[in-house]
Amino acid sequence: MLHVPSGTYLKLDGSASTIVDLLIEHGDAEHATAALAARFAIPMERAGVDVAAVVTALTSLRASRASHPRRPTASGALSVFRSWWRLSNPLKAAVVKAMAMVLVVEVGLRTMDIGRLAARMGVPLATGTSVSDRAGDDGDADSLSVREQRDLWAAVWVLDRWVFDGTCLRRALVTGFLLRRHHPELHLGLIGEGETSHAWVEAEGMTFNALPVTGIFTATGGPGHRMPRSTGSDAV
Repeated sequence: MLHVPSGTYLKLDGSASTIVDLLIEHGDAEHATAALAARFAIPMERAGVDVAAVVTALTSLRASRASHPRRPTASGALSVFRSWWRLSNPLKAAVVKAMAMVLVVEVGLRTMDIGRLAARMGVPLATGTSVSDRAGDDGDADSLSVREQRDLWAAVWVLDRWVFDGTCLRRALVTGFLLRRHHPELHLGLIGEGETSHAWVEAEGMTFNALPVTGIFTATGGPGHRMPRSTGSDAV
């Protein structure tokens, strides 16, 4: 499960996943408690404790997605400038554009939840992410226009030299913005046993920076927010 406001990933066991499904279905803890007690023939008191534990875990999340920056040096900055200066004029302009987008993403990661940021970047969270072994190496970029390919190259150039790690989430948000005329969606998943999360973009059948994933996400928006229905997988 992805808790959208904090960007925190939760791996749920079977009982917690069932409780989340009931919260989604019934809309509040009271009705979910009654449904849980009826389904498993357990006392209301015990069901209430179990539901309350899950609700507390969700509503108390405050994790930050901000990462610590590298410390740029004068020589490093000069080296990056020289690399940029040696580029052709169209690539120079594309790099400047990409840098502006990366700055917007950095500010957004610190001021709003992932769902709102993704929507504002023109790459909304996908509602149908499913477990998949599909991987993409951005080979689909061959079908894009020359300008789009140049912009994507510039984004990678900037993220490789950025003061923060060029994480898959940063890359996906910037990529989605650059491909927004293709109606991109931001997909989120877990890799392997769920210790690592991954973000990638899909747009009109094209896939960018995808890796095989084993987890399905349900996005939650905190207290009072109605969560999308879970797919029922214990691995989310």
